Amino acid sequence: MLIVLPKGRLLPELKNLLEKIGISFNNSSRKLVIDTSIKGVKVAILRSWDIPKFVNKGIADMGFVGKDVLNEIEDEQNFYESIDTKLGKCRLSLASLKKTASNKPVVATKYPVSAKAFFATKMQNVEIINLKGAIEIAPILGLSDYIVDLVQTGSTLKENGLSEIEVIQNISTRLIINKSSFKTNNQKIQKIIFSIKDSLNAKVKN
Repeated sequence: MLIVLPKGRLLPELKNLLEKIGISFNNSSRKLVIDTSIKGVKVAILRSWDIPKFVNKGIADMGFVGKDVLNEIEDEQNFYESIDTKLGKCRLSLASLKKTASNKPVVATKYPVSAKAFFATKMQNVEIINLKGAIEIAPILGLSDYIVDLVQTGSTLKENGLSEIEVIQNISTRLIINKSSFKTNNQKIQKIIFSIKDSLNAKVKN
């Protein structure tokens, strides 16, 4: 069984969560696929955007990934979204330097699917520019009127003179499970799911 985890700030929290249910591992080496304390269970640490692809293809049995990434998937999903871990909480928000009166405003974002869906609910025609770097610079340099991006504290927006206009969706990390793996390895996967739920519930109570 292979569990995929995201690189970055969330990895220590997810590693701690797995350790609490008896799945410990050492990620200090350069190994790409890491053995765990449970025989037959391995982990791999990937970029968040790649995690759904590995789970979707059944290469990984389960993985942890942000709802922001899941929202952007347009292919058929061959996985279940099992648990909202409530970890890595932030929000996907609309922000700008100032409210624009343009008939067709330009929106810069890493999340074009979410942005299009949001403006569709507003019945507003916009041009979406898909960027991969620091989104905040787009309205500052005049590339866009708005941005749609993840916000945690809002301090980066304020430091750059941007205002958060509307929260589009609250975001957190989800556990996803390959559909075929869930059928063929159901007992082991169910045990992990229940253990994670128990651990998260205990954390909430404390």
